[in-house]
Amino acid sequence: MMLAKLKPHKKPNVYDLVKEAGIDVSNWSDYQRPESPASNPRYCYEWAFWSEEVVVLCLWHREMREENGVIFLAANYRTMELDHRHWGANQRRRALVMDQAIHQSWKRGVPIRVIVVEGPQRDEESKKSSSVTGRLLDVVPWSVTSYDDLSGNARLGRAFQQFDQTVDFPRKALSTRIRKLTRIAYNTERWKKPTGMAGSNEAPDTYNSQNGFGHEEWLFRADWLVDGWRYAFLQGVNKHRETYLGQSLDVTLFTVQPDGRYRLVATINELEVLNPEQSQAVEAIFREKGWIDEMRKEVAEVNGKEGALGDPGWAEDLLNIRFRWENVDFYPADTFLPDDKWTRDRHRYQLYQLRQPEVENIERFTSGRRARADAPEARPLFRRGVGSLEYTPEHHKMQAKLMAELRGQYGHERVSCEGGCIDVTVETENELIYFEIKTDQLPRSVIRQALGQILEYAYYPSSGDRQPDHLVIVGRHALDAHDRAYLATLVEMFRLPLSYRVCQLD
Repeated sequence: MMLAKLKPHKKPNVYDLVKEAGIDVSNWSDYQRPESPASNPRYCYEWAFWSEEVVVLCLWHREMREENGVIFLAANYRTMELDHRHWGANQRRRALVMDQAIHQSWKRGVPIRVIVVEGPQRDEESKKSSSVTGRLLDVVPWSVTSYDDLSGNARLGRAFQQFDQTVDFPRKALSTRIRKLTRIAYNTERWKKPTGMAGSNEAPDTYNSQNGFGHEEWLFRADWLVDGWRYAFLQGVNKHRETYLGQSLDVTLFTVQPDGRYRLVATINELEVLNPEQSQAVEAIFREKGWIDEMRKEVAEVNGKEGALGDPGWAEDLLNIRFRWENVDFYPADTFLPDDKWTRDRHRYQLYQLRQPEVENIERFTSGRRARADAPEARPLFRRGVGSLEYTPEHHKMQAKLMAELRGQYGHERVSCEGGCIDVTVETENELIYFEIKTDQLPRSVIRQALGQILEYAYYPSSGDRQPDHLVIVGRHALDAHDRAYLATLVEMFRLPLSYRVCQLD
């Protein structure tokens, strides 16, 4: 039973647990023994604490219940506040604060962190006080699932238990991304370089026909990676890119062969559209590494017009998308869309919305046929031991912002970057914290990309004499309910000192 696993066996201070939950505890030092803030009687005996971002409640383990895998606690602290016969003034005041904290969480949707308390509770008949023998801060957030303003009846539920742990959620089932279909230029070299065939079966006024190549013909150049990202161009997002900024798309690609058949090429999952600032910054990296010169050379080799490459009259930027190479599902060369009106109506170079019936239509033709077009490129999995590496512009910005935030919290001298390949490190007298930054839009992708690296940095035998006390994965966007459940499972099942932090870019 999950409830049994929540029973505490150690007894850390309330002060430390409240601080860990995200509450400012600076006021605890304001009493006659400032060197021992955890002993401040104004706070250490309280049952509830809250801020604008979080509510912390001390709840007795023996009062919790588990039904059908759901852990909850039903209580009415308002009746306790009104019960002068069985409760003293201090207990009634704390019960009132408890009710107010629950009401605040219910009204404003503030998440609850629960300090689970174990020990013999107060005996109403003998008036014997409660005795705490154990405490722990639940790694999983709770929430108010019901609250009656008139009576004060409240039910608190452990958020993780809203999800059935026995269900194997497929990637698409949890996806809130947008499914799209788009045409790409025809190519006979697996979209690694131009072949001179792009405009062979297109109208004479198209870019491909007039210039002898298409910007998309380097789409799957797997060796041109920047911090694990493949930056490329899709004509389908060229005219309406602002519509898709900040979103994560699953884009299925097809091309029209010279024989007129509609060949399915690949689906790029979790594709991101670049804003102009991103495009220009990454194009500068491409220029520095000589990749744009190589592109021009390859255009010339197929008798294309070199001057058209990056011409703003056709495309605002040379690069307008990015994706992770491992997120590409390739289709075998003999996989085709049906030659019907639905397909023929999607012949233009634009992003077409795929509704569920259309998704099922495509997947019916591709089910069981996904495969890589060729063996994946051999690349290092981790940065350790790797030479110079280019980071994305977002990574640099996130790193600078995170360091500024942490230096304000811990002090300038305790925060460093890139020590042993770790993005940011905080080291104090009492703790060592590693921060690993990933720039993906989806927090689940951030966790996926960062987890292997941060675990290696922390626990590989050559990592150092001191293991970190905390591991923090840093992403651009907040976790949703499924992300929180997944992270909580990692923490609870594997006892990892793991958490997630948001570092938003302006």
